[in-house]
Amino acid sequence: MATIGILADDGQPSRDVTRIVEDLLDDPRYDNEDDGTRTLTGTWPGVGEVEVRVETVPMSPDGDVMLSDHARQILQTRGWDRFIYVTDLPLTAWERPVVSQRARADAAVLISLPALGAFGTTRRLRRELISLVEEDRPLTGARRGGPDLVEGEGSDDSAGVETRVLDHRGRTMRMVFGMIRGNQPGWLLPVLSSSLAAMVATGGFGVFYGSIWKLAEEMSWSRLLLISTFAVVSFTAWLIIHNRLWQRSHTQETRWRERIDNLATIGTIGMTGLILYLLVMAVLFVSSAVVIPVGYLEAELEREVGLPTYASIAALSASLGAMAGALGSNFDRDVEIRSATYNLREYERRLQSGYYAGKGRAED
Repeated sequence: MATIGILADDGQPSRDVTRIVEDLLDDPRYDNEDDGTRTLTGTWPGVGEVEVRVETVPMSPDGDVMLSDHARQILQTRGWDRFIYVTDLPLTAWERPVVSQRARADAAVLISLPALGAFGTTRRLRRELISLVEEDRPLTGARRGGPDLVEGEGSDDSAGVETRVLDHRGRTMRMVFGMIRGNQPGWLLPVLSSSLAAMVATGGFGVFYGSIWKLAEEMSWSRLLLISTFAVVSFTAWLIIHNRLWQRSHTQETRWRERIDNLATIGTIGMTGLILYLLVMAVLFVSSAVVIPVGYLEAELEREVGLPTYASIAALSASLGAMAGALGSNFDRDVEIRSATYNLREYERRLQSGYYAGKGRAED
């Protein structure tokens, strides 16, 4: 019977892998490690012992996963016959998303989670893990070969790696959505505390100001939607520009990858801005319903009012707050915003690739 290890990056990969493998093992059990993580072990029917650990494979200075360089050492240290590494680091080759890589000289396979997309990710990962554990055969992607792991970047282990890439229509957006999922936009909310405070404070002004009531009531819902969209887009653009999250293309070879990175940044920050806007709108809706008596509002507007009236006031006030929230972000540390925008491995890749070198305050 074989002994198979599964390594997963901390965060979304470890949660996905643990949830999947725990359901497939006989008598799964957990052991606490000194670093605070938990190791899952158990028997995979018909295969042997499987061990799941939260651990990362080191990257090269260019931000590539050095699978071949470390595979043999990992196998010897852990006593495994082969292992699978699941990472949330997005990888590309030949202007295509990389799904998996196999170290030819060693029994090691890497799965890049972003290439599995944002919808149905767990189902795809489950199929891939079952096939790799039981048959040592990847299912997703087309097999490619070549000297370079990533366009324009040399790799110490590229010659010893067999790569599978997405080769169908829609592959780029699938990876972008997968990167957004890995970045987990909701994690950025606690970092933007100054923005949130500015949005609520400025939006609260609209709750107490009669002219805002009249203006909101006269607007159609389509106009309110347009204003809200403009406010969220402006907030998103300001965060990206002010915190230097936009990547500029340096060479023709890396231009495609940088477009992918920028699309993922827009999606991550945009979703964060939308969540903030909806949160502030909900707070202002409740506040307006509590603060403004129905009779007084009807007297001011000279018409009957209802919940849609309070909702329109909250929407317009939240849009005003979003503008102020962009300015409030100036008081949030850019280093913290950058690190919270991306998952840990992607942030490490950007640091090692020098994207933030010489820009603003040092990353610490």
